[in-house]
Amino acid sequence: MGGVTSSMAAKLAFFPPNPPSYKLIKDDATGILLLEHFSHRENVDVLRLPTRRGTEIVAVYVRYPMATSTLLYSHGNAADIGQMYELFIELSIHLRVNLMGYDYSGYGQSSGKPSEHNTYADIEAAYKCLEESYGAKQENIILYGQSVGSGPTVDLAARLPRLRAVVLHSPILSGLRVMYPVKRTYWFDIYKNIDKIPLVKCPVLVIHGTADEVVDCSHGKQLWELCQEKYEPLWLKGGNHCNLEMYPEYLRHLKKFISTVEKSAFRRNAGRRSVDGFEHARRISDCLEGPRKSTDRREKPRKSTDRPERLKFHEFKFTHSDKAEKLKVSFDHMERSRRSVEYYDKSRKNMDLQLEKALCALLVTRCSSSPRKHQISKEIDFTKKQSIHMSQEEIGREAIKQALKALKKRHLLEERAHAPALIALSRPIISQGSEWKEKAENLEAELQQCYKAQSLLSNQLVVEVAESRAAKTSLQEKEAAITDLQNEVTQIRDECDQLKEDLEQKIKALELVISENHALKTQLEEMTLKAKNAEAENKMLIDRWMLQKMQDAERLNEANALYEEMIDRLKASGLESLARQQVDGIVRRNEDGAEYFVESTIPSTCKHKITAHEGGCASILFEYNSGKLISGGQDRSIKMWDTNTGSLSHTLYGCLGSVLDLAIAHDNRSIIAASSSNNLYVWDVTTGRVRHTLTGHTDKVCAVDVSKISTRHVVSAAYDRTIKVWDLHKGFCTNTIIFHSNCNSLCFSMDGQTICSGHVDGNLRLWDIQTGKLLSEVAAHSLAVTSISLSRNGSVVLTSGRDNLHNLFDMRSLEVCGTLRATGNRVASNWSRSCISPDDNYVAAGSADGSVHIWSISKGDIVSTLKEHTAPVLCCSWSGLGKPLASSDKNGIIYTWT
Repeated sequence: MGGVTSSMAAKLAFFPPNPPSYKLIKDDATGILLLEHFSHRENVDVLRLPTRRGTEIVAVYVRYPMATSTLLYSHGNAADIGQMYELFIELSIHLRVNLMGYDYSGYGQSSGKPSEHNTYADIEAAYKCLEESYGAKQENIILYGQSVGSGPTVDLAARLPRLRAVVLHSPILSGLRVMYPVKRTYWFDIYKNIDKIPLVKCPVLVIHGTADEVVDCSHGKQLWELCQEKYEPLWLKGGNHCNLEMYPEYLRHLKKFISTVEKSAFRRNAGRRSVDGFEHARRISDCLEGPRKSTDRREKPRKSTDRPERLKFHEFKFTHSDKAEKLKVSFDHMERSRRSVEYYDKSRKNMDLQLEKALCALLVTRCSSSPRKHQISKEIDFTKKQSIHMSQEEIGREAIKQALKALKKRHLLEERAHAPALIALSRPIISQGSEWKEKAENLEAELQQCYKAQSLLSNQLVVEVAESRAAKTSLQEKEAAITDLQNEVTQIRDECDQLKEDLEQKIKALELVISENHALKTQLEEMTLKAKNAEAENKMLIDRWMLQKMQDAERLNEANALYEEMIDRLKASGLESLARQQVDGIVRRNEDGAEYFVESTIPSTCKHKITAHEGGCASILFEYNSGKLISGGQDRSIKMWDTNTGSLSHTLYGCLGSVLDLAIAHDNRSIIAASSSNNLYVWDVTTGRVRHTLTGHTDKVCAVDVSKISTRHVVSAAYDRTIKVWDLHKGFCTNTIIFHSNCNSLCFSMDGQTICSGHVDGNLRLWDIQTGKLLSEVAAHSLAVTSISLSRNGSVVLTSGRDNLHNLFDMRSLEVCGTLRATGNRVASNWSRSCISPDDNYVAAGSADGSVHIWSISKGDIVSTLKEHTAPVLCCSWSGLGKPLASSDKNGIIYTWT
């Protein structure tokens, strides 16, 4: 029952604009979709998005340069994208965000029908498009729900934990609470926002007008109270349901909210990046350290030489979170040591070069100031002599060598002078050498232990990294499995909803069948009682009928005797021809209740042309044992014509649609019309008023017939794939027959117990009128059957089809006993009617070229072709008196032929 109630609530809750305010067109040059009547913008995309419910929705995406947030807008009821387009552009510009708006299923140019579950699938499709097509992340998306759009907005926000923010514009607590102030949530309610809002984990802004007459302001206040992370709400004083955007406070407060949530998101991202930034800065500072005096790490000063306690601290005091950090520090320390050695080597080479330069300068200085100036000058003179044969570079090198030799000599002299002091200083150093050596060995052992600890930590780090990757992979697999399970649950829920709907429909159908069964049982009992009474009456009528026949035979004998007597008399007077005319009139005069059985003549001459109906005449028939013609057409009227004079005798009004078929009771008191208004109309001929309007069909009624043994029972066929049996005394349907192919024509059998029907699939079917069961079926035509006529003796049935053939079937065996065709003969429509002559010798049928063909049943050939019509012929009918033949066409013209 929940699915039916929800569907009923959906019909009351959704009001899509009709007609839509826009149309989709495709640019021939670029192939992109555009909104008709709206100028194309380079920053606007028009999209068609498929949903998981099988529908396709229309969406627009508005880009804003350098935007950091994306707004997903779910509009309110009675609106579509065409009405919201300009607002979307303005919001994107003023709020500096990318914006996507979409139409729900059944709104605008979106396919499907609006429902609660369809709107959930619609917003999921739009969100999926933002992620996959535009690269939007969940942390940068803001959901905006207006009025009924707050339902899908809150539902999606409750399932997305990392959203940036949610904006609720005139929201609702639930669908039922908008109409009635209930205090609890019922199972048949829709959009249960009151139960879902506590699950939303991001900041929520509520905007509501205090004078809202559609959704009371209390809805917004209660939802704001239930939020986890509240933001300052906006209660617009005097604001109504549809004019909040006109208030300056609306845009001002919305810009402030979006700016606040963007700043808070930036702070969260900056906090997450702070650790990496600190480590990066520390690594950069390592490169700026100066060179060390020694490359031996054992000479680094330490606070303590107590190695076991320090090693124990390193082994047990740090946690798993700082293992990687300490390893990183040790690796950085080793890198600095390596760089300091390289720096020392480079600096030593630079010092040697500087020393050579200084020596050159020193050489020059000493040459000018030393007491040994004469000796040095000699050396210089010698070098000058040699420099005559040397290059400038060789001269420089030689000068440096001489300077170095002089320095070495001076150094030896200085060492000899300071040798006693050095020996005195070296003695305490030698005594401390053993102690330093022992300390160096201890420090080297500590270093080896540090290396071992570092190796163990490196192995542990590798293992933990591998475990972390495995855990991450397992987590992703479980998340994928959870997503698949959620999708399966959603599908199963949808299937359950559909099964509930099917079950409710079947329960209703079962209840209807049970009620019809009870009614049929009651009717069966009544019919059984009436049958017994009818049997008794039948016996009495047979006796009376036999008595009447005997009386008729006696009268006939008397007439024959009178005839012979008159012939004898007239022979004597020479007036034989006059006698024949008078006697012929006596013989042909029928008594009440008797029928004419006169041989039919082949029509060849047009007797009358009657302009009957405007727009076409689809059905004509003659009264029983009468020359009056009845016609029905597109002008919704029934007309009765005198075929002797061609004049209109009576017009019946009251039909609300085009007349597609006619039937008349055997007592000529009732006329039944099948109409395109889905109803049957029964007129009383004597009063000219509608006696019954038979309702029950859900599509146009195209065929009708009256039982040939009782004026009480009528059958009708409609394009709702049903045949209904009606009781004119009670005025309602007594039985309904359902089939899969539409029926174009039908008729009763002579005994009134069987219904013959012709269908669009080309089959002829026989049905039991009491049980509604299919008795027999035969493929009569390759295309649709358009007409069914029963011969006067009831043994042959005539069918006409869109394959331009007319077939004769034996009613007992349903075997084809004749096929009639003609060159150029084309059946004009699905309801073109043919007929059999009263003496069962001829068949008449109209053609699309305006001709009427007459076939001989015994010969199977055309015996006459009548050409007066200027439009396709729709219907032919033969008078029960043998003549005339009447035909009608699509222009509403009726011709009578004799």
